Amino acid sequence: MKPNWAPLENRLGRARCAGFMFMGRINGINLYKHGIVRLYVALDDSGQCFVERNSRYERADFEIEIAKIEAALREIGETLENSYDQEYLARKQEALKRAGLQLVKIYVEPEDVTINWQLLAL
Repeated sequence: MKPNWAPLENRLGRARCAGFMFMGRINGINLYKHGIVRLYVALDDSGQCFVERNSRYERADFEIEIAKIEAALREIGETLENSYDQEYLARKQEALKRAGLQLVKIYVEPEDVTINWQLLAL
């Protein structure tokens, strides 16, 4: 599926979309997830905002939904202008290491295998 960035860029401006990932489209609604704080914003092609409640998308106030993402970013010293890229991921991994936590990536093939895990301090 080709990402549709126009609704988000029209609402925020391109620079403030740096940390978002296009997650797909459902029932005419484009889903964007912020990579750093893992929160979603959902917009139709005209920029109308929606939130998912009880497996349904309902109209929402865009400014309120973006304020939630900005508040979560502020708590960790980030902004909407910060990219979710390899440089950010390296900084995050280094911060976890300094805190005594090790990032472990597990790649599973085939996808029908289940892994039970827990996070352990070093």
